[in-house]
Amino acid sequence: MELIDNACASFEKVFGTPASACGVAPGRVEVLGNHTDYNEGFILSAAIDRHVIICGRKVEGKTATVHATAYGVSESFEIDGLMKQDANFWINYIEGVVEQLVKMGFNIGGFEAVIDGNVPLGSGLSSSAALEVATLLFLKELYPFEMDMIKVATTAQAAENQFVGVNCGILDQFSSAMGKKDHLIFLDCRDLSGYDHVPIGSDCELVIANTKASHSLADGTYNRLRESCFAAAKYFNGVLDKTVTHLRDVIFEEFEKNVDGLDSADMPRAKHVVTENERVLTGVAALKSGDLKTMGECMQSSHYSSRDDFGNSCKELDIMVECAQGIDGLYGCRLSGGGFGGCTVNLVAADKAESFSKELATRYQDKTGLVPEMHICKAADGAFGKSF
Repeated sequence: MELIDNACASFEKVFGTPASACGVAPGRVEVLGNHTDYNEGFILSAAIDRHVIICGRKVEGKTATVHATAYGVSESFEIDGLMKQDANFWINYIEGVVEQLVKMGFNIGGFEAVIDGNVPLGSGLSSSAALEVATLLFLKELYPFEMDMIKVATTAQAAENQFVGVNCGILDQFSSAMGKKDHLIFLDCRDLSGYDHVPIGSDCELVIANTKASHSLADGTYNRLRESCFAAAKYFNGVLDKTVTHLRDVIFEEFEKNVDGLDSADMPRAKHVVTENERVLTGVAALKSGDLKTMGECMQSSHYSSRDDFGNSCKELDIMVECAQGIDGLYGCRLSGGGFGGCTVNLVAADKAESFSKELATRYQDKTGLVPEMHICKAADGAFGKSF
């Protein structure tokens, strides 16, 4: 892989010695299932052929030094004295993974490393989760320990929850770890072993359009939306004749019959999650029967639900979705990821992907004055580690 070669060359340039191992993890795009993961619902996502790579070598002692090529800066930390950092925030994703491994009893020593890759930063393609997963697999090569890929995903998630401070669900890390070429990942977030790889076929591509609107989940907004969902689940647990631990347990008919007593702020957010779970199941069935039209319709409905009910869209995302309408080859499109900026994902006929991308970029720039970043992506295999 050329990206690995480039990362190793960067490491040797920075540290003056060859790398001995690397961890490679793809970014991901959420195709359906917006904010359903921490509600123990369903998601449909893809690992994409854009990757984060961390490569390096072990060193004596307990100091880690990491260089980020994207920023041209290096940071060091003590493995026995981990502290969250405000400057160069990216280092916290690495420290968080180290903290989890130390808590689990693994003997992690010092290392030098370079971060490289081609996942666009801050775009909603989950460069942070890819960095966490890649770091874990890199350290697994340097300081060998046993861990299956589902545990890799949950450990990386715990790093983001507990050290970084973003209470994300499992979608991002699981997608990065468990991808499969030419397939989407269907995951039941209540039972992580209950996942499936659903063929997307060769007749379509995933065109990812970066709005260039700022995108951050670490400012507390994500956590507030999550709390609203949990409050709604608590309400339904009190009014339905069954146990409700998460919104996953509520079907739309139950929501409609009991919505009047729900807090006015929690109501639309709960509606989005309940209906989004149904859209994921409809989308999976459509893909399995080769019905890309219905899959696209589910994606469109998902965006409008995110915009109107959940409230995690933004002007730029809505304009990008509006601009895509009517372009030849489009099946459906929606915001992807946490929202509030970042990317839309467009399901597009493969033979129209290039022309679709150019037309969408032109329309969006004409409307906003912003130059979008377009990526024509394929569903890719998941993360791996490698020693040299």
